[in-house]
Amino acid sequence: MSRTAPDVAPPQPTPATEVAVGTNNRPLPQPIDLPGLAESDSLLRNLVSALSAHPLLARLLATDSLVRGATLAVVQIGDGKTPASPLAVLRPMARLQLRGGQAQGPIEPASYARWDTAVTALQSIDPRDAAQLYVNVKPLFDEAYKELGSPAGGDFDQAVIQAYHVLAATPDLPSDPALVRRPGYYEYDDPALRALRPVQKQFLLMGPEHRKAVLDWLRQLATALDLQL
Repeated sequence: MSRTAPDVAPPQPTPATEVAVGTNNRPLPQPIDLPGLAESDSLLRNLVSALSAHPLLARLLATDSLVRGATLAVVQIGDGKTPASPLAVLRPMARLQLRGGQAQGPIEPASYARWDTAVTALQSIDPRDAAQLYVNVKPLFDEAYKELGSPAGGDFDQAVIQAYHVLAATPDLPSDPALVRRPGYYEYDDPALRALRPVQKQFLLMGPEHRKAVLDWLRQLATALDLQL
C-alpha cells in the first residue's frame, strides 16, 4: 500500500469504430498491464483524460481511489441511495430555487441549469470509447465490487445494470414537481414522490431534459457492452 505506483504509459484508446469485438459485439480487452487496485489511480487518470478534457472530469479525476469511488457510486445508485460522497465534486454550486422565490411550490425551471456542466461532462465521452476503457480495466472494478460485499465471483456488469434500472424507474412528470422548503432541505409536496428512493428524488431535480440525456448515454454504453437491460 505504501509503494509508489510506477508511471504507466497506457495504450491510446482505439477508435470506437475500430475496436476488436467478441462474438457478442462487446469490445475485447486491449493488452494492458493493470496495476493493483490501490495503485490504479494514475492509470485511470491517464485513460479517462485521453477520452475527454472536460474541466469537471478533471476535477473528478483529481480525487483519490477512483475505481473504488466509481464502484461505490454505482452500487449506491443500484441500492436507491444518492452517491453524495463519491460524486461530491459533481454537486452544483448554485442553490435550488422555487418559482417566484416562494417557500413552497414548483421548481423554478431555470434551476435545472445547475446540472448543465455535469451532464455535458458525461456527454463529452463517447459511450463506445467508455465501453472499451471499461472492459480494459474491468478486473479492477470487479475487485472493488467484491470489497463491497458482492457475491463471490460477483460481476460488476450486474451492478451497472441494476443502477440503470433504478434511474430508469424514476417517473416522468407532466409538470415541474412542487417542493416544500424545510430547515436545511426541500421535501416533495406529493406523498407519492416522497416515497421514491433517494436517488430517484435527486434525479427528478435534474430536470426532464437532463434525465433523458443521462439515460440515453447509459443506454448507448449498455449497447456497446452488450448488456441486457
